[in-house]
Amino acid sequence: MWTTRLLILGLVRWLQPVHGYDVLRELMSWGVADWAGVQRGSIYHGLKKLAADGDLAVVKVEQVDNRPARTVYRMTEAGDRHFHTLLREKLWGSAATSPDFLVAWSFVPVLSHREAAAMLRNRAGLLRDAYGELQAKLEHRGSDPTEPDFLPAHVTARLQLMLRHTQIEIDWSAETAKRIEAGELYDESDDRRTRDGASHWRDGIQRLDAHGRHRPKP
Repeated sequence: MWTTRLLILGLVRWLQPVHGYDVLRELMSWGVADWAGVQRGSIYHGLKKLAADGDLAVVKVEQVDNRPARTVYRMTEAGDRHFHTLLREKLWGSAATSPDFLVAWSFVPVLSHREAAAMLRNRAGLLRDAYGELQAKLEHRGSDPTEPDFLPAHVTARLQLMLRHTQIEIDWSAETAKRIEAGELYDESDDRRTRDGASHWRDGIQRLDAHGRHRPKP
């Protein structure tokens, strides 16, 4: 599943070299099971598949006492290209808010301010087109059940809800583009700083359990 691949690749890119177990814990802390439909089992499977496909490389396998062996991964050049292709495909190609867009948005600091703002304005344009199509359906709906353009009241209500959601997304895209250009959401050096400071992030992950929850203090 591409969502799992993008999440894993993006996180390994920021945290490498990183244990597969730490990738699991961090993604679980993001709540990806709820908003992206990515389950724990698919993360381990995704790590192994990406390694088999050459997008990830195994740095080493660590064995401590009788604990299960832990594999340490890093991203390959092929994996980096795959990540950037997936990221732009989902950011530029997704109009309405969906798991596609939300997963890709997790890594938007990878983009320059200029590209991110352009992507959002393009998205706003796609949403305006969708808004116009929905509005046309409502304006030209028939009032007679025998007419081909007739819409039942509950269907009309659904289209009205979709119109409101679409307008909210148009406004959000336009406003967020301006905020990115103003440097309010992230600095263009954040991506590099995140990778350079990965050891501190990895240290923080050690306080999470297998479900991504913070362990209680002893």
